[in-house]
Amino acid sequence: MNHIIITGGTRGIGFGMVREFLNRGFNVTFCGTTDNSVMKAMSALTEKWSSKKFRGVVCDVSKKEDLLNLWDFGTKIFGEVDIWINNAGINNFRAPFNELGTNVFSRIIDTNIKGLMYATHLAYNNMQKQGKGFIYNMGGLGSDGRIIKGQAPYGTSKRAVQYFTRAFAKEIKKADNVKIGLLLPGMVLTDMLLDPIRRDSDNSRRLKRVYNLLADEVEPVADYLAEKIIDNQKNGAVISYSGSFKMFLRVPGRMLSGRDIVSSKL
Repeated sequence: MNHIIITGGTRGIGFGMVREFLNRGFNVTFCGTTDNSVMKAMSALTEKWSSKKFRGVVCDVSKKEDLLNLWDFGTKIFGEVDIWINNAGINNFRAPFNELGTNVFSRIIDTNIKGLMYATHLAYNNMQKQGKGFIYNMGGLGSDGRIIKGQAPYGTSKRAVQYFTRAFAKEIKKADNVKIGLLLPGMVLTDMLLDPIRRDSDNSRRLKRVYNLLADEVEPVADYLAEKIIDNQKNGAVISYSGSFKMFLRVPGRMLSGRDIVSSKL
């Protein structure tokens, strides 16, 4: 039975992927940053799946010892890791860079860049010992170079994720059985997107219009990514939900229908 480890798997797109891989018969090890978040996620999962199929672990990905514990814990229960997904990440509340405390962007760097690189280093070297494995890094806002005001630290971190993933993919030899890829989920309706609207920021009305037109809920995005991950055999693959043809076709219909997926989430 295949085994997957997903960091940041207690909520949002990470939790969505945990569910989708369980749907597909995988054994899943996932992590969150607190006991409460892990227990809440495990409780929700037991409503549909046997607890023998999944395990949750508290892990701060910016700490190498936590990542090692995550690997050891997962492999002790479920054996070799076929897929490792670096999904864990944090963002900053929207504000000009100079108004943010230095601790805010330090945490983003520690988690989104250093943590992801630590995890990739650990997973790759351990998968080399196994003789196989796939690593996927989660992109996000800023991966493609677009600049959004108030999101300089987060966007910078996701741009770095794309560069790092592509760069390391080029360093991996063709004969290597361990491969790496990039996931681009597009605009997903998670707390990260919704919080500015909930706080009733100055541009809440504009954000709501944009999200209703371009954003998707977690479920279809997680389903698409999981299916493409399973099918992929290519090193350096870029799996993009927002760039998919189906997504392109949906936009005109959304403009005409007056679609509103935001209101029910507020």
